[in-house]
Amino acid sequence: MKPNSIISEITKTLDNQNVENYFFTNRTCLGDTRIITMNKEEKCFTSGNFSEYYLFWQKDGVTHITKADNCGAFKRLKINDNDIFDFFLKHKEALKNNSVKEYEVADPENVPTQRTEVYPCSHKFSFTTPMGTFTKKFKEFDVTNASKQSNLNYEYNQQLKLIALDKMIDAVISETADKLKRQ
Repeated sequence: MKPNSIISEITKTLDNQNVENYFFTNRTCLGDTRIITMNKEEKCFTSGNFSEYYLFWQKDGVTHITKADNCGAFKRLKINDNDIFDFFLKHKEALKNNSVKEYEVADPENVPTQRTEVYPCSHKFSFTTPMGTFTKKFKEFDVTNASKQSNLNYEYNQQLKLIALDKMIDAVISETADKLKRQ
């Protein structure tokens, strides 16, 4: 199954269990081909694009995470604290109403650039609350200051709750990477 199908099935299950609040992030990198060892005999080859979905929800006061990627689903895992989920609940209006602005420069040059770093990855979010579902997305390049000219929207983007949540997700991913196991 594709990772978005796996996440859709899990969110349907959450809906059936009356879990009203959950969110996921999809991190996709274009042109990223990986060879992932599934077990001693089986390997998974991603062809051209690599997507990872991280789904967060809370049940009985405990925050959970699961993951799906091009090679399949992972088991769910309890997270030791509720900080990430509490942040989502506290800032859901800001998450809904404020978007990342694209990389913008003061004086764009109209000449080709010989060499530049490539940012082929993007982050997409889906937030579900009792009031409905909304999505947000941004390209990694848009939240950097990595071009020859500074990003006029850099400071604005760095102040967004979406970027703060994204950094919290990075920390949780790092903490749980060795504990999240494939199904």
